[in-house]
Amino acid sequence: MSAAMVLPAQASLIVEDVLVNDTSIYLLTGNTWHFYQGYNFSIKSVNQEADSVWLELSSGNTMLKSQILGEGDTFTYEKNGRTILSITVNSIYTGDEEELVAFSPVFQYMDGDLPKPAIPEDESDEGQNNTSKDNTSIGTNGIEGFSLSITLPVIAATATLMLMLRKKGN
Repeated sequence: MSAAMVLPAQASLIVEDVLVNDTSIYLLTGNTWHFYQGYNFSIKSVNQEADSVWLELSSGNTMLKSQILGEGDTFTYEKNGRTILSITVNSIYTGDEEELVAFSPVFQYMDGDLPKPAIPEDESDEGQNNTSKDNTSIGTNGIEGFSLSITLPVIAATATLMLMLRKKGN
């Protein structure tokens, strides 16, 4: 009986520590994804022959981790024995001039050494009229017009076009 009482309390602590929960992100080579608490995740380059991607995690001007991964591999950043970021390389799309990498699933957990971030979704639920502000056009990275429903068809069309152009060139 005491174990059943403890489990819900532990589960709520885990949920509160999750900042990004099982989402997907998409990056072009040279671009950076800005996570909560000042973590920046970048694609340095893509090796088309090896189907691999060179990834870098930084905070401010400090490089924290650099790694080369292939599809299905997971980039994990740990601090003080605790996972902060877990990002799986889902797909690598290459073309003549650009490379696009899809990451899924993506998780970010609270870094206890840094201030707790303000998360807009939590603030909008507290007594505010949700109809006064349309949040559908603001994506997970705060980019206006960036949402999953728009991004997926664009990525699918881009990947298809890149594959067609690649086959046409051969």
